[in-house]
Amino acid sequence: MIPFWNMSPLAVIGSLESGWLAAWRMMTTLDALLGQLFRLHHTELVRFASRLIGDRDCGEEAAQEAYLRIAARREATAIVHPKTYLFTAARRTAIDISVRRQAEADRRADLDEATHVVDSPHFAEQDRRNRRLFQLIVALNELPAACRQTFVLNKLHGMKHKDIARKLGISVSMVEKHMMRAFAHCRDVARDRDDI
Repeated sequence: MIPFWNMSPLAVIGSLESGWLAAWRMMTTLDALLGQLFRLHHTELVRFASRLIGDRDCGEEAAQEAYLRIAARREATAIVHPKTYLFTAARRTAIDISVRRQAEADRRADLDEATHVVDSPHFAEQDRRNRRLFQLIVALNELPAACRQTFVLNKLHGMKHKDIARKLGISVSMVEKHMMRAFAHCRDVARDRDDI
């Protein structure tokens, strides 16, 4: 191996690039990517997260945490679809924030009344159900309004497809399409999240 003092300056830089210089370039590339994502999608991302959570301030928080998750990412693989990655991170953050907000609301309850509930063997099962319900709500909020309304009328109110079609002024086949889209979306969200 040739000592670096006998190498040309370009050769020295080239040999250094395999180490810290490559890491520096990767960091500046990540900073540039985050800056570009922020400029292009921040308003849309905040609107998306706010709609999922139901609160503009928490939507801002979810967007910020999504950017932080990307910034903290230390994997060597490149992000092929940065916008999709960003919005997926925001969706997961929105779910986490919703669960956290509900847990905070639950903690505000009177502790004397709540102690017998926590000791109950059904508490863990109820907590798991609540988490799944929040995740379902977030997933449904990602759907278009007509699709979400069709799903809610069918699954929560028990309406038949023909009754939903009459109520919404659409065809029965459109109701079926909305239901298929809602189920497919919920399945995809469940596949993304291991704990659903």
